[in-house]
Amino acid sequence: MKKSLLIAISLLLLTGLTAQVLTCREIQETDKPNGDSEYAGQTVTVQGIVVAEKFWSGNNENYVGYMISDPEGGPWSGLYIFDNRNNPSRGDLVQVTGTVTEYYNFTELTSVSNFQILSSNNPLPQPTVITTDQLTGSNGEQWESVLVQVQDVTVTATPDNRNEFYVNNSTAACQVDDQCFRPGTFTWPTMTVGQNIASIQGVVDYAFSEFGLNPRSLQDVIFQDDVANSIISIPVINAELGNLVDVPVNTTRLKPNWYVSSYKAEISIDNTKILFQGIKTDDTTITPVNPDFTLSASGDKITIEYLSQEPISSSENNLPLFYLTFETIDYGEAFINIDSFRYDNTDILSIFGGKILSKIAKNIAHLSIGTDTGSKNIFDPSMNEKINIEYGCKSGPTGINTRALVRIYDSQGRLVATPVNTNISSSLGIEKIAWDGRDNNMRLLPVGLYYCHLELIDRAGGGTLKTVQPIVIKSKLK
Repeated sequence: MKKSLLIAISLLLLTGLTAQVLTCREIQETDKPNGDSEYAGQTVTVQGIVVAEKFWSGNNENYVGYMISDPEGGPWSGLYIFDNRNNPSRGDLVQVTGTVTEYYNFTELTSVSNFQILSSNNPLPQPTVITTDQLTGSNGEQWESVLVQVQDVTVTATPDNRNEFYVNNSTAACQVDDQCFRPGTFTWPTMTVGQNIASIQGVVDYAFSEFGLNPRSLQDVIFQDDVANSIISIPVINAELGNLVDVPVNTTRLKPNWYVSSYKAEISIDNTKILFQGIKTDDTTITPVNPDFTLSASGDKITIEYLSQEPISSSENNLPLFYLTFETIDYGEAFINIDSFRYDNTDILSIFGGKILSKIAKNIAHLSIGTDTGSKNIFDPSMNEKINIEYGCKSGPTGINTRALVRIYDSQGRLVATPVNTNISSSLGIEKIAWDGRDNNMRLLPVGLYYCHLELIDRAGGGTLKTVQPIVIKSKLK
């Protein structure tokens, strides 16, 4: 074999080993006048959160896929995956390999060759508030496949024979379409020209030389503007291990004539990774002084209450009511869930939790073992209990190119199970499995002490990192 051919094969293999996982923005953002992606025609791997689980790109039921987004949202953050074989749910973090295609200048990922759900029930990015004229002409390119919202719009044209209507709150009207609904099964509620609609949110497509806003359900269309339709949200925040971080609890606008003077929130956190340190207000928060709070004895439930003599109000969306302060104590994803929220006596139903992400900053093999109810490494498989094994490594400048092997050995040093033998694909560099205490032959292991070995192999350089932690299988006392 010729030397030049050997070199070419080596370069091809190396390229495959170090293939980068792209963001939606990296694929979508472009300076080309026609809006085509810089990656058009290339096979790429992308990662994102499903924000619209169904999107039909035509009247044929088989022409269907889903929209994904970068966690932070904003311009260029969305991508349409044309894929009728896989059916992810809203909030799934997925990794997809396919070909970037320009379908009449609408950027899609087609010919999907690999699909993975990395995690589920992730917080969705908040829709970016835009004006209707931003979905006209070349203005709309940055919002293609992005989750957006328009507010205080007036109907300028009622639904036509294609079920499209138009609304305006600026210098130009934008189209509202129904491509998130199964073809032929949906009609809009009756509306009239001149009617006001409080807000419409959805994902943006491009067809017949026009951008369109596509609500995912009728819940994305708020016809009446009142406090009950407020949205409370917590964003995804990046933080370094051991640092304090302030996390905003945001609200949509509060009109003065709603006379809101109090609120109550119930929030739950993952206190195996973050510790609650208190509440903070400043000149950026709607609440002028710190609300009262109580922390549960277990440290994972926070109750927050505020009562004012004067109405609290805000003319802008997504401003913080207050900040929650946390200390990060472990690597990985730490959820912050809003269990309930109430303004005065009105329960708010649109509540969205967030996360604190702590990436591994050191060149170590990260291994964390515990149950869903705590960090103890003891469980009883005979009672259908499982143990969570979290593993990971530092992310390099071009992503992660590491293979992880998790092996379970008994106290005699015999290999009994290999629950993980895979490439790390999470952009965070941290993944987790729930092990059921079974060996490689799917038999329940007996009571005793076991050792969980993690080995990380650098696929490019061949270097390894290792660590070990004990696991105890117990039995129910008779």
